[in-house]
Amino acid sequence: MKTNIINRLRQLTVLLAAASLTGCGWVKDDLEPCPAKLSLKFVYDYNMKFADAFHHEVRSVNVWAFDSSTGALVWKGAATDAQLPSEPGFVMETPLEGGSYDFVAWCGLTETSPMQLATYNPTSKEELEVTLATEQNGTLLVSDAEIPGLFHGMKSYTYTPDKLKPSIEQVTIPLIKDTNAIRVLLQNLDGTEMKQEDFTVTLTDANSELGWNNAVLPGPTVTYMPWEIRYGVIGQDNNQSTQEAGRAGDMPESITTVATLMNEFSLPRLIAGQQSTLTVRRNSDGTDIIRIPLIDYLLLIKGHYGSMTDQEYLDRQDDYSILFFIDASNNWYMAGGIYINSWAVVPPQNENM
Repeated sequence: MKTNIINRLRQLTVLLAAASLTGCGWVKDDLEPCPAKLSLKFVYDYNMKFADAFHHEVRSVNVWAFDSSTGALVWKGAATDAQLPSEPGFVMETPLEGGSYDFVAWCGLTETSPMQLATYNPTSKEELEVTLATEQNGTLLVSDAEIPGLFHGMKSYTYTPDKLKPSIEQVTIPLIKDTNAIRVLLQNLDGTEMKQEDFTVTLTDANSELGWNNAVLPGPTVTYMPWEIRYGVIGQDNNQSTQEAGRAGDMPESITTVATLMNEFSLPRLIAGQQSTLTVRRNSDGTDIIRIPLIDYLLLIKGHYGSMTDQEYLDRQDDYSILFFIDASNNWYMAGGIYINSWAVVPPQNENM
């Protein structure tokens, strides 16, 4: 009997000791409260490599937390390029206490970027819209800017700290890249030199306004002009094979050349099913020698990269090269096909362009 009482007292002592270590303020009111901390981790692995490239590509972070019930802004955080790590695993601490939150992040914004946020001090998440700056050129809205990488993320999360034990939690906010580099290359077939003034290459899309949830908002059609035009040259000079590259208009006249004109564009997010057009105009007579639905053609090579939806492919892929062959009459040589990211695509031969 005495032994049982002693054993029970020992067990009670052990339990009370454990409670004093793990129960924070459970045993005595004057103990420190249990640690509670909510942090945010940003990840950019929604790309074609399926690997986190946040530390390679993201240059700034802006994030806002809204009360899920009232929609009111309760906290915002920011980090500049200098504050971001050079290694994977960027984490931002928050002072948030228990509650349900809607997080919205725009990453890559800068004062000089052509993609501009409506406000950094929103009263609701719906105000967090980003718009591309354009210029009026006659009847056209035009953009010829190089757009730095812009990323969007959002996450809803309920944080419920436990008073009886530490509540250290981390929310992962996945990012989607909203900018695309598109290079359109025109290559001759007979060695005739091509010049920048021979062709005008444009892309059109109504994708210049992005909502808080990363949706492309209804807006005007923008004509995208190349932010840079370059050429590539391969030819023979005194029986020596040469290769040169430089800005259009600087070709060496002494070399018999096969030239490629490269027009490089920057576009915001591309949406499956949305009308977007690539046009190549021959300037000598104003004829559009190429006019194709851009997004439809970009999706023709999706199957080479595994099984994914059209929109997933467009969101993961952010770099495109499109090669057209031009004949001696400066027409599109359709029989040569199109090369998109080095994959050959044969267009229908009954197309008008």
